Formats: sequence, structure tokens, C-alpha cells
Amino acid sequence: MTKFVLTGATGQLGSRVLQHLLKLVPATDIIVSLYNPSGATSTIKESGVEIRRGDYADPASLGAAFAGADKLLLVSHPAMAHEHRVAYHKNAIDAAKRVGIKRVYYTSLAFAGDTDTFVMRAHLDTERYLQESGGVPYTILREGVYSEAWRVYFGFWTPAETSDEVVIPHGDGPIAYACLDDLGEATAKILVEAGYENETLLLTGTRSFTLKQIAATVSRLLGRDVKLVVGSEEDYLKANKGKPGLRGEEAHLRKFATTYKALERGELDLKDPLLQNVLDREPKSFEHTLRESLGLHP
Repeated sequence: MTKFVLTGATGQLGSRVLQHLLKLVPATDIIVSLYNPSGATSTIKESGVEIRRGDYADPASLGAAFAGADKLLLVSHPAMAHEHRVAYHKNAIDAAKRVGIKRVYYTSLAFAGDTDTFVMRAHLDTERYLQESGGVPYTILREGVYSEAWRVYFGFWTPAETSDEVVIPHGDGPIAYACLDDLGEATAKILVEAGYENETLLLTGTRSFTLKQIAATVSRLLGRDVKLVVGSEEDYLKANKGKPGLRGEEAHLRKFATTYKALERGELDLKDPLLQNVLDREPKSFEHTLRESLGLHP
């Protein structure tokens, strides 16, 4: 019997991993580690899994949460502060080593390995720590950009906006999107399967889309003329500060703006068949998710 411990089970990806893992193994083989167990969702509470307190900022609690498990899914912490994020991940990895976890699965992002974009720095530091610290085998899961997050890259534009001009900085480029449910299902299956020890895997879509192509598709679907404008970083700040769904502070926007340089260099055009192979079916298409997010029938 293999015992699994999951972090991030209340988040977008982690909740879907749990949902699919419950179809593959008994609930009694699953531990959910939460920094605030009282905040567990009804799905978690009713699933029959064991709920333990595990706080990334409290190493002792992590050891207690992970104890007795064989495999740990370490979902990356959502904090944007680089130092805190890396420190939290190291706390979890060190705790896993202390209590004898046999494999750590870390959810990274599907950017090119030599990228210098801000959103990848903590992931790369965590990957290196796993690879170099020794003591516990690992599998790094470079999850593709979520299809559902297309607006984050598309200037946070929504159909409710009066302007049909989308402003981005630096440049455009292709992204191999993958939907959250497919990523959750594939991640759960990889957790259960043997293999992939000390490997870095790419879970991405098999097709990629530029933001210009998304603008054309949105225009066609909505009957509007949505235009993509590649401007300066200052143009991007002016157009996007204070938008819903965005941490509107300037520092955050400037950090995220580095992502568009990576786009222009093709660092998100990483298409890999592994997601399709693990699912044993064609992944959900990006346009399907795009239609759903626009309130249209797929």
C-alpha cells in the first residue's frame, strides 16, 4: 500500500489532483496537508481522506503532516515574493527528507529551462534544491500554462470591457496551454504510476497559440474587433493597473511584464505528447476552454 500526502488541495490544480486521485486509490491512502484544516472544502471533508495541519512556514508542522506517507505532492506556494516562496518549498522538501518520504513530486511551470522571467525564478531554485540536495528521489512536473488563465496573459481583458484594445508589453509568442482538469488527472496518474524517478516532465498541450491568434479567435466568437497592441512597459502599466483579478500594484505588474519577453523568445512554446499519452486521449482543446470562459456553448 502506498500512502500519498497532498499539499495545495484547496487550490486550482491541487483540488483537481485530489479529485482524480480519489478515483485511483482509496481515500484512506490519502493525506491532505493544509495550513488551516478548518478551511478544508466540503469536498475534502466529505471525501474520507485524512486531514492534517501542515504550514509551509512551520517546519515542525510539515514533518507531522507528512509522517507515514510514501509520496508527497508539493504544489508550489502561490506567493510571488521570491525569497519566501523558495524558503517555504525548502521547508517542505527538508521535512519530507526527515520523515522518510520516498518521492517528492513538485509542480513547476512549463517554461524553457534557461528562462530569466520572474515567475520562474522560485521554481528553478526549487528544482535545483531538489536535484542537488540529495536524500529523496523527485519528479519535477512542469505544468503547462492553464488554459483557464489565458486572460492573465491577454492583458486581463474581459468581454465586459468597453475597450477592445488589449495592451501587452515587449512582445507576443506562442503558449502551449493545457486545461486544469487534464493537468490534474495526468498529475494524479503520474503519482500512482511507477517510473519518472529523478526526471523533469512536461505536461503541455500539443498545440500552441499566440496572443494575436487569441485576439482573432475572440473577435470571431464574439463578433467584435479585439485588437492586440504590443506597447511599452509603461503602456502596459497604464492599461492594466487596478483591473479585477490582478494585483494592481506597479511592482507586481513590472515583474509579470518579464513574462512577455519570455513569450517573444518562444519559451512557452513547449509542446510535449506526455500529457496526451498519460491521459490516453486527446487533451481538451484550448478553444473549448476559451468558449466556456466567454460563456459560449463549446
